[in-house]
Amino acid sequence: MLFRFCRLCYNTVDSSFRNFPRHYARAFAKNKRKEIEINDDEATSTKEMIPIITCKRKTYNFYMGQVYSKNERVTLASKGWRHRDSRGDHFFIHPFDNENEEEVNDQSGFETFVDFNLEPSLCSHLEKLDIKKPLEIQQSAIPTIFEGYNTVLAAETGCGKTLAYLLPMINKILQWKYIIERDQNCPLGLIVTPTRELAVQIALELVRLSKHLNIQTKLITGGKTKKMMMNPPVEHVDILVGSFGVISKLTTVGVYNLTFVRYVVLDEADALFHYTFKDKLKVFMKRLSIGYHQEFDDNGFPKSAQLILASATVPSHVEEILDNIVNVDSLKYIKTAKLHKIMVEQKFVRVGSDDKPQELLKYIKSKVSNNQRVIVFCNTNSTSYWLYLFLNECGIKTTNLNGTMPLFERRGKYGEFLNGKAMVLSTTNAGSRGLDTVMVNHVLNYDFPLDTASYIHRCGRTLRKGTIGHCRVTNFICKPLEISFVQKIEYSVRKMKPLPMINYGVPNMEEDDMIEEKDEPMKEQIIDDIENVDNIPY
Repeated sequence: MLFRFCRLCYNTVDSSFRNFPRHYARAFAKNKRKEIEINDDEATSTKEMIPIITCKRKTYNFYMGQVYSKNERVTLASKGWRHRDSRGDHFFIHPFDNENEEEVNDQSGFETFVDFNLEPSLCSHLEKLDIKKPLEIQQSAIPTIFEGYNTVLAAETGCGKTLAYLLPMINKILQWKYIIERDQNCPLGLIVTPTRELAVQIALELVRLSKHLNIQTKLITGGKTKKMMMNPPVEHVDILVGSFGVISKLTTVGVYNLTFVRYVVLDEADALFHYTFKDKLKVFMKRLSIGYHQEFDDNGFPKSAQLILASATVPSHVEEILDNIVNVDSLKYIKTAKLHKIMVEQKFVRVGSDDKPQELLKYIKSKVSNNQRVIVFCNTNSTSYWLYLFLNECGIKTTNLNGTMPLFERRGKYGEFLNGKAMVLSTTNAGSRGLDTVMVNHVLNYDFPLDTASYIHRCGRTLRKGTIGHCRVTNFICKPLEISFVQKIEYSVRKMKPLPMINYGVPNMEEDDMIEEKDEPMKEQIIDDIENVDNIPY
């Protein structure tokens, strides 16, 4: 009965009003067809464009040549990632090459190392090592260093910074060592690093470059500091290489004399300028006589030391730490065009905290099955150790490296990864600084870093000079601060600007670069066979 009454009411409605929904539907369908045609036209036009950001939702894709106006709102693919429903979303950032950089290199005037007026014996040795053409940072830095200026080398990881300061050091010491009389344990060159692994790597490269050139290199990395204090070694040393903690101790007690040091290198300077090192570093630097510009006496020996700061990011707090030590106006900054830019393909994946172990296994198994090595980064030592246990329990051979491991336990861990005994390295920021991981094509940030410097150094573990194959960095994004950082990265890429220097300091985050060098009962290993990875005291 009610249906009949409703039908009667329906029939009394004006026909024009009754046909309105049909008209609206036809108009909506017509507009939809137009949008599809426009999208098809855009798709065909973007096929020929170079992608910079590609997203799961293609409407957020960004291509080279696209420009946002001054007042135009920048649309981010990661905008809604704070909502839990965004889990599973992802986007890629693709690096692009600047064609103008090669033209600058061709106009530098330094096509070979002979053009730098290096010692003939050093040039001939470089040819034997098949090192023939200087890279961009070397073309810019070596002439400046030879002129005696205090220099800051700020360039992307894996671009050849180490060779840029080692070659001038070797060349200068070859000249100085024969015009000055020194006692034992009085080096002419000093290289300081924040970590043991980096100190060993630099010492190995130094031995390789100076082989048969009569340059004595001494490496000290802790583990036997008290023994060296009680029974100091007495030997001729030209270059002293070591981590900051042990060098600071042994020079404080007088085991090594810094009077004749005329070439000082702080590698990974931004890490050494961290607040955990700052106070002790200022005390240590005051023992060195660093001048405004290197001048020479009548014999040709420098009156003061030359300072070299090397890092993949511009060191912060330079004025504060070097105050009353060196005139900061004397620093010459050598930077590359790729500094603070994304150089390797990135994938950002929004995941939930409970989903991360499952996603980790999916990611790792496909890589290990193809005999590809992976470095997995975590923000804390406890997470790194848990991943080490978890992956080994799942049948994936993994080794662990973090800053709080005792030296006797830490020794050999990185070597296992280098020689292929373990295909996965679980580590913290302790494994992100300066290590030459040429064999690595894949890096996973299981915990996304909360500062730009750590992010850049972690990405620098792949796509290094000599790396073969496609490289990618994958990032698991979970927590609010991580999302905020990713949004700033995406914004800077869309605006075609360098990465913003951000540091979301977290009070409970563990420090990986330890100042104190704990002594452990162990025998010293001599570096004599640089070809055998098992002999490297990592």
